[in-house]
Amino acid sequence: MQGASAAAQQLVAEMLWALLLFPSNIRPKTKRQQVRDIWALSGQQVAENHPDLSGDVLIGVGSGGPGFNTYRPNELTFLIVLVRDLKQRNESERRNVLTDYDAFFDWVNSVPREGYRQFRHMLRFFAFPDRVERISSNADRRKILEAFDVASSREIRNWSDRALDDALMALRTRLQGNQPTDVLDFYEPPLKERWLDRKVRTPSGEVTVVVPEDDDEQESKNSTDEKIKSPQARQSIQVQSKLAEIGAIMGFKIWIPSRMRKKDPFSFEYHVK
Repeated sequence: MQGASAAAQQLVAEMLWALLLFPSNIRPKTKRQQVRDIWALSGQQVAENHPDLSGDVLIGVGSGGPGFNTYRPNELTFLIVLVRDLKQRNESERRNVLTDYDAFFDWVNSVPREGYRQFRHMLRFFAFPDRVERISSNADRRKILEAFDVASSREIRNWSDRALDDALMALRTRLQGNQPTDVLDFYEPPLKERWLDRKVRTPSGEVTVVVPEDDDEQESKNSTDEKIKSPQARQSIQVQSKLAEIGAIMGFKIWIPSRMRKKDPFSFEYHVK
């Protein structure tokens, strides 16, 4: 944006602010500085105490996972396409898109996008927080539904965003009926333990293994598969899996990329078993 107009630089700073509203795995201080740095290209400064840059605003809603940061340029491109389409509509249409759940789906599915794009989940949550869970990945949606015996992974593999939303809403209604006085959240106890934290046995006892599965990982699936086939990559994966095994034995919480866990026989679970 160095050579762009001041108006364009400020617009991109505002769009970056919108893009970073959801992720809680990025610190408010980092978000604030990145927005201010882009705005400063225009020759102006945003006040440190600007209300839209406060910690309460920028703290985030839920983790975007590592994939969101990896593909942030793609997410920003998608946001630009969304805004360009929305700005071409009259005020009544815009309000309808952002206040009517069915209209939102008709709109967002009509806008071209490359890849899975997590921002479509984030924007849907902001528009309909009482209807949509604070989940930025369909991988988590599927894992929740499978863990709570709503449907098998094979059944829900190709479900649409709307179908997953409907199933999660029905599940939440059922769970809330059983615990009417509790504020339930799939990322907090007691629901979190049912699907998010996985236990594996090691010589020193059970440890928790976290296996994040961002939709965006699938975008690099083909290139990853090719790398795994090479001897050098296979050796690297063996070393990583051995380190994971050592960490588990020492009692650490283990973070394993899903592509490594699924694509190679020398995966962490293979060694533990």
